[in-house]
Amino acid sequence: MNRQDFLLEIRTEEIPANALSGARMDLARRLETALGESGLAPQATEAYATPRRLAVIARGVPERQEDRFEEVLGPAVSAAYDADGKPTGAAKGFARKQKVDVSELVVVEAARGATVAARRTVAGRAAADVLSELVPRVVTDLSFPKTMRWGQGTRSFVRPVRGVVALLGGAVVPLEVLGVRAGSATSGHRLLSDGPVEISSPAGYASTLKAAHVEVDGEARRIAILEGARDLARQVQGSVESDADLTATLADLVEWPGVVRGSFDPEFLELPEEITTTAMRTHQKYLPVRGSGGLLPHFVAVMDNASDPRGFIAKGNEWVLNARLADARFFYDEDRKQPLEERLPMLAKLAFVDKLGDYRAKSERLAELAPVIARAVGKADLAETAREAGRLSKADLTTHMVREFTDLQGVVGGIYARREGRPEPVCKAIYDQYRPVSSTDDPPREAPGAILSLADRLDTLAGLFSIGLSPTGSKDPYGLRRAAFGAVAIVVSRGWSVDWQPVARTAIGLYPALTGARPADRVLEELGAFLSERLRNLLERRSHPHDEISAVIGVEPWNFADGAERASALAEARRRTDFRALILAAKRIRNILGAEASRAEPDPSLYREEAERALALDFLQAREALSTLAAGRRYRDAMEMAASLAPSLDRFFVDVLVNCPEEDLRRNRLALLASIQREFSRLADFSEIVVEK
Repeated sequence: MNRQDFLLEIRTEEIPANALSGARMDLARRLETALGESGLAPQATEAYATPRRLAVIARGVPERQEDRFEEVLGPAVSAAYDADGKPTGAAKGFARKQKVDVSELVVVEAARGATVAARRTVAGRAAADVLSELVPRVVTDLSFPKTMRWGQGTRSFVRPVRGVVALLGGAVVPLEVLGVRAGSATSGHRLLSDGPVEISSPAGYASTLKAAHVEVDGEARRIAILEGARDLARQVQGSVESDADLTATLADLVEWPGVVRGSFDPEFLELPEEITTTAMRTHQKYLPVRGSGGLLPHFVAVMDNASDPRGFIAKGNEWVLNARLADARFFYDEDRKQPLEERLPMLAKLAFVDKLGDYRAKSERLAELAPVIARAVGKADLAETAREAGRLSKADLTTHMVREFTDLQGVVGGIYARREGRPEPVCKAIYDQYRPVSSTDDPPREAPGAILSLADRLDTLAGLFSIGLSPTGSKDPYGLRRAAFGAVAIVVSRGWSVDWQPVARTAIGLYPALTGARPADRVLEELGAFLSERLRNLLERRSHPHDEISAVIGVEPWNFADGAERASALAEARRRTDFRALILAAKRIRNILGAEASRAEPDPSLYREEAERALALDFLQAREALSTLAAGRRYRDAMEMAASLAPSLDRFFVDVLVNCPEEDLRRNRLALLASIQREFSRLADFSEIVVEK
């Protein structure tokens, strides 16, 4: 069957950068899925996006659907034919509806018994006809963080749609998207091109637009921006960092990537670097320029233009940044007039969460919880450091700087604490308390910061779960999934093998009696499952298979570092040892024992078969070693030893009838298997592992 490429471009007004990447991927995924479901699966899909357009090219779309055989069930045979076997009105009506002759009806067996059916071949439709119906639905189903309405307010999209290109091969597909008819003409760059641009085929889409000063490939724009920024930085003996997130954002701000270097007043270099770079990166989307001795009074900005011959773009950016830094210096000078200690009473005016009090109360809870965590992880010598950091941790929320630069919460507190001469571990802990901010962010640098960050997250989780505000579905307005993931990531990165349930119970108990609060045991049960799921997410990100994660995650459900260690040990043990026989034996034991496994120890005097004596002897010899290895967290060695029991288990299942008629022998054999299962379960639930056929 012949195949053709299909191009769809939705041209809009300026799309915000934070919506562009998601929209590009969403459009490609939905179109590919819809084509596949319609019998027109493409060979490949390419997605493009600029601030003024979303585009997708489906490569190798079949020119038409394949013909399909269709069988439609009708009335029961008893209703379709009379006693003489002649068609009744029901059969004739069914045949007429299905557009077949009544003589062509056949009898088939269905769930309700003998039934008449109509069989026919349905001719496949042309791809263009299917696309004309499919594309408008795909586009209107796209999701965005925010949408706009225009015209009479009946249409909604990320931004008003101004043009549509829909080409199958070189022919326009007759369709309409959000009131706009599709054609073959698009527009080039709004300043650098001469007007409408005709697209002759999907294959020439990118090159045709590039000639009109539109680079549709976001990665190409990102690389061009980064290379241009590095060239400009080298001219002032500096360099720029290859910040993937920021350069990706910059690429989504322009259609034709250009860069310009600007400068700011060198006196602003006296500000803490974190403040200066935040003003540049977060607020203005500029790339800071660094020299060998630190930050230089230069920056690189992106522009949707090829050049800035008269310097107006650079001057405009310089004016904005200098004004922003002047504000930052004013805030910095004002904040230093009041020490963090004096700011603590002001926290009582900042609400934490409705029903959970204010930030003054939260700071006091952190001052209690942080030392508990320090002692739990074997850092009792840091208990007072953790207490002091917890007490001062939220004081910077009252500063001018954090109100203006919210991304600097914690960081500002650490900077101010250091200027006040507080101990360096306290300063670093306050500075790092919100790390990791995301799943790709680094954890706190040192133990005090990790302790404080854990305390902050566990306090928030305990309070919100207590009043029933845990996430539901995809909604998570308080960012609890992120908080829990960060807590687990910190524990795993530190290797703190601790049962965190008592600490979580302490966190719940530090709240005063809350109106409508749920019982602590129920909160702990839900919170434990929630944190375990975050550990699962973390291990998945580390490329552990789902079955191996399921095998280890429930052994010590509140010990997240231990779960991560077991997952790594299991993966390594499976690489070194053949686990197939052990896994199959574990599954068989689980099926035999069911939910209620015996707790009794087997009686050696009741062994009758040589295979059960051999298994019992091998298990008895391995049992103490397994226990010792597990206690020493030498999980890989223990798992390999467990695997060494597989031959004995195989012989046992071949030669021994477990559920034999003799009750005493049956109970004893079940007790032996239950003992083995208990010992194995201290390492992992091997029955969860999938064995490929």
